[in-house]
Amino acid sequence: MADLSELLMVEHSAIRLLAKVSYGKESLDIFEDFNDYLVKDHVEVEERILFPAITDFEWEDRKEFEKTVNRIKADHKLIETLADNLIKWKRSGDEDLFKLRLPLFYKTLTEHNLSEEDQIFPRWKRIDDEVRDITLREALDLIEETGIERYSRNTGISKEFIAYIQPKNSAGTH
Repeated sequence: MADLSELLMVEHSAIRLLAKVSYGKESLDIFEDFNDYLVKDHVEVEERILFPAITDFEWEDRKEFEKTVNRIKADHKLIETLADNLIKWKRSGDEDLFKLRLPLFYKTLTEHNLSEEDQIFPRWKRIDDEVRDITLREALDLIEETGIERYSRNTGISKEFIAYIQPKNSAGTH
């Protein structure tokens, strides 16, 4: 069965592919749609569901690990600020600055995601199975609440895939 860290790593793979084509470089609507997915789905799942569950575990290096998680959270703010600036520049007609900084946005986002995969997600396998089921269910519920269509458009992950990975004991409508 899939778990939350696996779902997030699939999303990271989709983001890496989008970054290779500078997704949204020609269309503000596409970039804003991607940023909405990023903020309202991906980052929200990490900060509201994954990080609290993983930092609640009694790690032998708990203080250091909490610093790592806090640095990752700070990266989220940096990436969000860069995206907000890109949107502002595109709206104001500063096409040159937008195109110049868009690769930096994707580079920063991709490096950030790789650091999560290296420093955060490997620990997830040590989390209790029940917690892993609950957090996956919460993440899938959040994705449905914020809009599965936008989520699918930006990740390539279908509604059918979401239904397939839903934990069996789910009380949801899957």
